[in-house]
Amino acid sequence: MTATLEMRPEMFTELACGRGGAAAARFLLGARRSRTLLLLHAVAAGDPAFAQLRKLPAAAVRPVLDHPRVGAWALRTALTGTDAGELAAVLAAARVRAQVSGVVEVPGGRPVVLPSVGTFHPAGDGPVRVVTGEDGCHVSDGEVSCDLSGPPTPHWKPLRRWRAEHDGLRLTLAIDDLPERLPDHVVAASDLQERRWQRCLRTSWQLLVEHHRPVAEEIAATLSVLTPLSTTLPGHASVTFANALGCVAMSLPDDPRVMAVAFAHEVQHAKLSALLDLFPLVDRASRARLHVGWRPDPRPPVAVLHGAYAHLAVAAFWRHHPDAVARVEFVRWSSATRAAVGSLESSGALTDRGRAFVGHMRRRLDSLIQ
Repeated sequence: MTATLEMRPEMFTELACGRGGAAAARFLLGARRSRTLLLLHAVAAGDPAFAQLRKLPAAAVRPVLDHPRVGAWALRTALTGTDAGELAAVLAAARVRAQVSGVVEVPGGRPVVLPSVGTFHPAGDGPVRVVTGEDGCHVSDGEVSCDLSGPPTPHWKPLRRWRAEHDGLRLTLAIDDLPERLPDHVVAASDLQERRWQRCLRTSWQLLVEHHRPVAEEIAATLSVLTPLSTTLPGHASVTFANALGCVAMSLPDDPRVMAVAFAHEVQHAKLSALLDLFPLVDRASRARLHVGWRPDPRPPVAVLHGAYAHLAVAAFWRHHPDAVARVEFVRWSSATRAAVGSLESSGALTDRGRAFVGHMRRRLDSLIQ
């Protein structure tokens, strides 16, 4: 389940320019998967569940390890040493996908999340048993039993997936709870307006595929989970999580173009988070604080790099639309990003590789403005 990873220089350059395509997105996803495995090995090498997980077919394990909540949990476990049965749930989910016969016992008394499969809500406090096999899989706490391939019930909630497809390119997003804490001004939506969401998703996906296909290919390869949000602030909110690669949390906009540009923005954060696992672009010990055009408070260099990288994609998005609103947005974000890039370059907080990365960002901006 592990492989040697070596990024070609031209892929690094393309990523620094804000691009990279599906191939770079898949490379970064593989790198994050390797990180998750290394974290699991560090905290659970002697656990029989980990040994069983490693024996399963890679095709069954991969989508479970790639589920955003698994990467976030693996890091938390490595930092805190707490497990609370998540490794057993990861093993159970992989066994469901592999259809390998056997039983996995998971601690009960709370909802049991099988990553990439669904959530079981037990009726009692006893242990939960996940029984898998070629003839089917079910989960039971001794009081209720649910078929994992069956429809939703009061106790079993299979993971719902929304799909949008246009011109041969498909986006599939599982609708899942948050793997990480949200900022204070947003909360998970309690009223899921599914028809409105799917209509907006289909329209925004068509726009991305027709006008920004390379970006759409990156989004399809990178993002796998959507958490619908509501917000206490006016406007649209979207969030990604550095340690839950593939998850985007977003409120429902009125305009599909707002959703499209939010996807373009958030996939940049996801790419950069995975890239920072591989390359130290910023000196983490730097005490510098830099002003940016999109926040009132001075920010640490790594946050400025994240913002500039995401807004580079926003500027590129608006550059390809001819209407007046797009022209205003392009000037706004290209100017703010240029200023942030300049601050980074003069901050003294970039590593040698970070200076090369930001230099490519600046040249991409120049090409957009010409």
